[in-house]
Amino acid sequence: MIVKVVIGIVVMALIIFVIVENRLYDVTRFSLKAKGLPQSFDGVKIAHLSDLHLKSSQGYDYKIISLTRELEPDYIFLTGDLITRNQTELKKQKEFIKYLSEIAPVYFVFGNHENDADEEVQKELLTFPFTVLNNKYVILERGSYSVCLYGANISSKYYLGENFDYKNIPYLSKNELTELIGEKNNAFSILLSHNPNFLKTYSEWGADMVFSGHIHGGAIRLFGKGLFSPERKLFPTYTDGVYKSGGTQMVISRGLGKFRLFNHREVILCTLTRYKTVEPSEA
Repeated sequence: MIVKVVIGIVVMALIIFVIVENRLYDVTRFSLKAKGLPQSFDGVKIAHLSDLHLKSSQGYDYKIISLTRELEPDYIFLTGDLITRNQTELKKQKEFIKYLSEIAPVYFVFGNHENDADEEVQKELLTFPFTVLNNKYVILERGSYSVCLYGANISSKYYLGENFDYKNIPYLSKNELTELIGEKNNAFSILLSHNPNFLKTYSEWGADMVFSGHIHGGAIRLFGKGLFSPERKLFPTYTDGVYKSGGTQMVISRGLGKFRLFNHREVILCTLTRYKTVEPSEA
């Protein structure tokens, strides 16, 4: 009898722990030094959110709005999977974006769940109060300087494979990315792309910075390492934080939805700073 009581207490404690663990948030701050960042963008703050997977039946946690507002960002980047693919009613999602847009301009790129959603749902997303960058770009201006903000909407085969079985997923090449979003121009360029697995391609294309998500931090994290990817692979290469390839820096969000363990939901604040050049002293 005592053993059963102890087992029951342990099981209940584990259930409570998992529930609490899935409702905790981290605010992660990065200072990104960038060569070529225009002077007027020095100190710009970007809030990065990803992978909310909001379901209309569940609504959303207003704490995300509260945390983002406290950060006072200049821009908000939302890198895909705002919804879950089987959604048909988007009232809660639209309300969430409305609140976000009152904090700062919101820029969004589709993730694999948006691409898998019903066509009518996709059309409705385009009416939300954010700027959708599906293989498009916009110019962000501050003072007399500007940067280019691109969005790459990558097709489902780069998430699921040709036969939708997670096997033999093709690698996105520079030429394929260029066909989607065009050649990079000479301006400082930021790329939003839901899938982080093609960092080398993003670098070859010429992105100065990339913001991404998709991996959910590896779902379960042990000793600072993510264990699982959505592609059903162990120990994915890119899970969270900042990665570099060539002259490109990529920021990956652990996301705000889906089941997780030892892996709190994450709101990121990135502050952009310029490399300071040292003037030679006079002889």
